[in-house]
Amino acid sequence: MIDLFKSLLNDSSENLTTLEQFQARFHSEETCADYLFASKWLHGFICPRCSHTKASRIATRRLPLYECGHCHYQASLTVDTILESSSTDLRKWFTALFLVSATDSGINALRLSCLIQVTYKTAWLMLRKIRQSITQADATVRLTGIVYIDYAKCGKPFTNSFYYEADEFPVLMGTATDDQDQPTYVKIQMLPESHYTDTYIVPEGIRAFRDKNVDLEATVTCTIGTRTRRNTMKGYPLFQQARAWIKMTYHGLGQRHLQHYWNEFCWRINTRQLNARQPNHSLFVSILNLCALTPPTTYAELAKRI
Repeated sequence: MIDLFKSLLNDSSENLTTLEQFQARFHSEETCADYLFASKWLHGFICPRCSHTKASRIATRRLPLYECGHCHYQASLTVDTILESSSTDLRKWFTALFLVSATDSGINALRLSCLIQVTYKTAWLMLRKIRQSITQADATVRLTGIVYIDYAKCGKPFTNSFYYEADEFPVLMGTATDDQDQPTYVKIQMLPESHYTDTYIVPEGIRAFRDKNVDLEATVTCTIGTRTRRNTMKGYPLFQQARAWIKMTYHGLGQRHLQHYWNEFCWRINTRQLNARQPNHSLFVSILNLCALTPPTTYAELAKRI
């Protein structure tokens, strides 16, 4: 299975550049199941109940089960992943993952529903689960080294430069940089209403952002409350790119699920930065790993405001 996963690294990063090529490579449920197995159990099967490493494959269902040779627990490929309880074919799931990762623009639910022939609700839920896996993975990462904390306003394109208007809200950008002052990891996060007033971000909001996202030993430069020009802020150009990306692909979004879209944009930037340091760490492999290792979330949790 390790060799199988290595072939996935090579295929997805070098050869599978079009949807047709991808669907030819992942042409059956069995092929997708093999790669999901390799992503979920990279070093071979491990029983989730007793940690035994030997299992027999039961292929009488749509997706195979793996029966532990010690305790006889039957482990499912999709249990404890975002695919748990989904009746959608693996081929459609894999195609959705490819479409999310294959282009800079990403894909919206309407377009996805047409391409993989599912309802809009199913396509929306698939994308929402994918973004949930990105969000949960991002929550485990802290910014290290030299870190810049900047802010921006999100709302109408032409606004008062001092007050937050009714449909505006601030966001914070945290950017970790290397010795050459180049970004290595970025976070863009919305603030709860209790962390800002009509005119400024309260100190508690900045502290909460640092406590949640920044390593204690990091060297932090915070431009909030200073006269730093936006074009000299480390995170502001990335915020502009993120805002333009959301408008281009999703034609504007309300605040309800907006944080997950910020997280998706940052995941793209961060994975490309990682790929520059670790060749073959492609977006597709990254998102497949996240989806295979992220526990399921109920629809009620996914539908509520973050």
